[in-house]
Amino acid sequence: MADTPTAAAPSIEALGAVVDRACRPPTGASRAKQLRWVAGELRTALERGAVPPEAAAALPALLAPDTVAAYLTAAERGLLRRKPAARPDQPSPTSMRVREDCLRILATHAGLPLTLPERDRPAVALRDVVAPRSRSILLGHLEQATRPGQDDARTRILAVIATVLDTGCRAGELCALRTRDVDLRRGTIRLTRLPQHRDPHTPPATETIALSPTTRAALRHWLTARARLTVRDTARPSGPDNETTDALWVSIAPSGHPRPGLPLYFRGLARAYARAVHDLNTDMAGQPGWHPLPRRMEPLRRAVELRPDDAPGPGDVTVLRRTRTAAGGGPEA
Repeated sequence: MADTPTAAAPSIEALGAVVDRACRPPTGASRAKQLRWVAGELRTALERGAVPPEAAAALPALLAPDTVAAYLTAAERGLLRRKPAARPDQPSPTSMRVREDCLRILATHAGLPLTLPERDRPAVALRDVVAPRSRSILLGHLEQATRPGQDDARTRILAVIATVLDTGCRAGELCALRTRDVDLRRGTIRLTRLPQHRDPHTPPATETIALSPTTRAALRHWLTARARLTVRDTARPSGPDNETTDALWVSIAPSGHPRPGLPLYFRGLARAYARAVHDLNTDMAGQPGWHPLPRRMEPLRRAVELRPDDAPGPGDVTVLRRTRTAAGGGPEA
């Protein structure tokens, strides 16, 4: 089907302005990319006649129920791809959810109601979480290994794992941490929660969380290594005024860069985590009851159930106690 140019369509021009507003901070880079992707698909749907032609007239018509339903149907059938889909009869449930989420965000920024069609949503099976026995062994290993003498990669991964076990934070929340968020004197960390599907108009929630002694030790060793890695000018004393970045997690031996100490973003942290976990699994292979950690952080995070401690922390500090799921499915005491 030949595409009909829609560069002058009022609805597309109005949509572009809405997308620009929706992509401003605090919207992250990944979500902004998804919003522009959905806007591009809506334009393609108009060009290919996959939605009613009346949708070109104005933005309310483009986000009307009939147009939205036609767009999602065309997307699900693979009709909006630049290249033919290899298996158009098997659309990705994740991609369809992303489209719906982006439509909601765009409608909210446009001040328009949105009605999504009822669709069959196949259940998405979550990956298995890290088993309780492996977590217990891991915690014991952290207590033994968070001391000087580790290489920088091991020091970093132990600090990352300990932080996840104490806070239940996501990878994106880890990447957003800065050194000023860690207060070893008080034994706390300040964490900005960035959950999936959150309302873009609601400010992110920030918590100050008390750290366990093991995590404090792990972070202390990592901050010592990080101070060395991030020195900008070796002829000057290390400190905030002489470092390459204030990001908490930095690179150790970055590929293609002349020096370490660069901030780790989502992909870089994921790759560094996968490499370090591979080495950790190799070292822990002989431990009775040990099952290899997955190379993704999410199963570890989801294995940690946190609840507020009955005894409140000082000031605005939230004390979270870690609970573990027993083999039978109930929480351990």
